[in-house]
Amino acid sequence: MSDTGDSDILMNGEEWFAKNWRLLLNGALVILVGVAGYNWIIGSGAESASAAEKALHGAISSNTTNLLQKALELNGVHMKYPDNEVGERALILSANIALQEREYEAAKSRFDSYLSKYKSDGDWLSEAKLGQAICIEAEGDTADAMKVYQSLTNSNVSSIQQRTAALLDAVKVELGPLPSRPVSVKVELESEKASEGGEQKNNNISPSVPSPVGQK
Repeated sequence: MSDTGDSDILMNGEEWFAKNWRLLLNGALVILVGVAGYNWIIGSGAESASAAEKALHGAISSNTTNLLQKALELNGVHMKYPDNEVGERALILSANIALQEREYEAAKSRFDSYLSKYKSDGDWLSEAKLGQAICIEAEGDTADAMKVYQSLTNSNVSSIQQRTAALLDAVKVELGPLPSRPVSVKVELESEKASEGGEQKNNNISPSVPSPVGQK
């Protein structure tokens, strides 16, 4: 009876395989394609990261003495690899160099791009906000710059706290303090009247007339 049962199982298995071998083959092919695709993505990502690092190193170590040109090359690395950590680093470096060279318009544009692109997970968000505020102040909008400086004094990065506190103090000094107690207009007018009255009194005093000779 056992032999008969085994024989039935084998026959049923052969029939099932004959009916479903295409499904098995398709499933195996899907798995193989998936594994191959995953390996290709991993390899492509590693190759892209390596190329990005090479491009960044080339831009930083270039022989050019023109820092603005170096900043442009770094910005080009970012444009080529925007979704890569290397591209993020290249953008913040490019913006900082432009700021150091007082190219405020270009620097502000790159800081704006950084804050827009990496606003959720950027590694240099505080640095970008600080640079953006410096550019805003350079353009004459001191009030908005002071707001950013004030917010960054609570930064978790100690160096950012110190720099923003110093910049905030510098802005306050440049604005200059207002008089603690302005002189009222009424007091000024009364002071002027008193001065004019004194001058008129002095003008009305007639000079003394000398006595005639021989008169006692």
